[in-house]
Amino acid sequence: MNRLLAALPAEDLQALRPQMEEITLELHTPLIVPNEPIEYVIFPITALASLVTVLEDGSTVEAGSVGHEGMVGIPILLNATSTPMETVTQVGGTAIRIPSEAVKRQFDGSPAMHALLHKYIHALFIIASQSTACNRRHQVDERLARWLLMSADGIRNEEVAITHEYLATMLGVRRPGVTEAALKLQEDGLIQYRRGGTTIIDRRGLEARACECYHVVKNTIEGVFN
Repeated sequence: MNRLLAALPAEDLQALRPQMEEITLELHTPLIVPNEPIEYVIFPITALASLVTVLEDGSTVEAGSVGHEGMVGIPILLNATSTPMETVTQVGGTAIRIPSEAVKRQFDGSPAMHALLHKYIHALFIIASQSTACNRRHQVDERLARWLLMSADGIRNEEVAITHEYLATMLGVRRPGVTEAALKLQEDGLIQYRRGGTTIIDRRGLEARACECYHVVKNTIEGVFN
């Protein structure tokens, strides 16, 4: 079950249940297309989504990720029907899909749901700002460690299926830089890299290698549910 959905008051969850549809998302599935109407709110279960900023030259940088702890489609809660940001599936898996109008209607009519999702919106602001600072100030191997940990947390699996090419896109660096950083983490016994995926071998060691941003983000997400 998606953690954010599970945290909703029972009456809100019950009201939304008839509109829920479990779907399977493939890698790179567009969940929000820039400047197009947001028709559905997506609650990942085993899938992982990336909130991506796309620049004029086509380059992209990840502003944040959404796993089983969150939702895709925040703009509709803020009375926006579209956004210039793109959201795509980063790791394929299952998710719950609910029509946007149903979520917005329940959100507007439920103070308890309103309070919970406002906490989540605040968390996303912190995550996005932390990601900006991280991309600016921290070394690639620290950022890669942070990204792998966050992704593993989002899908509740220590095996993260993603290529170095896509990792470079998400981190906003050249692919050789990601490969060098991954090999360094592998040589230190923290991860095992294979073509198309990475497995965390030593989580405690990887957390020690990650920049401070991982713990800031993890604590921020936990704060939504406390």
